[in-house]
Amino acid sequence: MSIKMKNIKNMKTGDKIVILVGIFVSLIVLSPIIWIIFTSFKSVEEIYSIPLTIWPKKIVFTNYSLIIKNLPEFPIYFFNTIKVTIGTILLILPLSSATGFALARKDFFGKGLIKSMLLAFIAIPFIIYLVPIYILEDIFKLLDTNLGLILPYTALNLPLAIIIMESAYRELPCELEEAAYIDGANSFQIWYKVLTPLVITSLAAVTIFTFIAVWEEYMFARTLMMKTSAQTLSVGLPNLKVEAKSWAYGTLSAALTLSLLPAIVVFIFLRKYFVEGLLRGSIKG
Repeated sequence: MSIKMKNIKNMKTGDKIVILVGIFVSLIVLSPIIWIIFTSFKSVEEIYSIPLTIWPKKIVFTNYSLIIKNLPEFPIYFFNTIKVTIGTILLILPLSSATGFALARKDFFGKGLIKSMLLAFIAIPFIIYLVPIYILEDIFKLLDTNLGLILPYTALNLPLAIIIMESAYRELPCELEEAAYIDGANSFQIWYKVLTPLVITSLAAVTIFTFIAVWEEYMFARTLMMKTSAQTLSVGLPNLKVEAKSWAYGTLSAALTLSLLPAIVVFIFLRKYFVEGLLRGSIKG
């Protein structure tokens, strides 16, 4: 602790100002989340008391028990979101890894065109694909099913994942691949056993990017999932907000806190790779 304080004292004035500005901006950005979490542990009387309190005077779990008793739809929304998110990630990881390897390490006809199409796909607003996807899912009876969200989410998030993985494979030295060929390995073995273990950080970055994109997505979930049994949290939580007009805000805060919990846990464990992925994307353009 004393060493850290000594380091802070030895900092230049400009560095101290940058740190203070960073802390201030972080508090502004995180203040709604912090307020929601604290409110979820307050009693109804404290939530509506004047003056307002930030930290709960007495921590209670009444709001969480009310969710279990009075809101049977919440677990449905929650587990649907879990299933759709995990299903999408399980599809995107092998597909982006294999495609990224092929684009980075192999020469074939149309390679440049494929890369251009991937970039063009990312630049086009996703709302353009909404109507065609709805028609296709209606034909194949995929509306109001988890698979009906997993497939479009995979298609929408795969181009960015491929670009990240292509960049990761391209940075690896060619000598590794050549040595594996000399030892008798084929292309699949080189991809799966030799090079992929070296790009784990990029796979982790793809995981967290996909997780955040799917967890918070609303437009496709709202359009493709009409039944409560198939809806996700992003669609279900606004319905809670309507009911909260006659409920305590504590119940709504508890529901929001529970919906944020998986995203916070994933970010805490993979934050290093998330930052690395952002830096990789900014450097590579």
